Amino acid sequence: MKKMIYDCGHGQRWANFSGDYNPIHFDLTAAAELNQAALIAHGMRVIADVKNHLFFQEEKPNHQYDGTIRFSAKFEKPVLCGTQYKLINNADNTKTTFKLVDCSTDISRIRGSVSQATLPEISDLIAEEIVTSDCQNDAAERWPAEIERRFTTFLSSVMFRALFNTPDLFHEHMPVHSLSELLSKEKVLQTHYELYCNALLLHRKEQSIEGLSICIGKPFITGDANYGWVIQVQVAAKEDETTLMHISVTLKVTTN
Repeated sequence: MKKMIYDCGHGQRWANFSGDYNPIHFDLTAAAELNQAALIAHGMRVIADVKNHLFFQEEKPNHQYDGTIRFSAKFEKPVLCGTQYKLINNADNTKTTFKLVDCSTDISRIRGSVSQATLPEISDLIAEEIVTSDCQNDAAERWPAEIERRFTTFLSSVMFRALFNTPDLFHEHMPVHSLSELLSKEKVLQTHYELYCNALLLHRKEQSIEGLSICIGKPFITGDANYGWVIQVQVAAKEDETTLMHISVTLKVTTN
């Protein structure tokens, strides 16, 4: 069982890496507007810790982590700064389940599973970007020192970084154009996160990939400006023409 606790320093270092300066991570007033009494830790920052622990620190049964891995997480409640959490996981013959629990209340904040699956294809491609070695090295230099830079965790975070900074991600019916602009202007919480990758990536040592491209899919959006939106974004990483990883993130946007 792993213990976790987050503070403003974790948030600042993750924002410096990802570009995510959503006020709910730095401004108590913004967090209070979402009925939270403390700053909210970055969801992707927490997920990096969870993935590192489940993929690389725990003893895994021999049958697991072959072929394509599906890592799925549901954010049941925000993870707050200054609160200690424990990561509890259990493995059976088909999958590993986990939950991140408040140590003082035993209330679950994140719940999910790791299992085998089929690697999906990205749908409705709207952008593709070549990520040069220089860009990958810049990301490595900005990587928070307290997070072990495992290849799988690092690549998934680089993908989120690229998605976060993609211009013209949203269509004309949204009041903003990019994910970074959305998070700076609206109250946004992550609700779901799904990662698919080849299990061979868990053993890969390189931190830079020649021929790495990031493919962005057209977001799926429901809702409106009066009641808020639910947005699912998707991104894939390819080495030459081979898909290495696919991620989808679901966000809930509150406008009032």
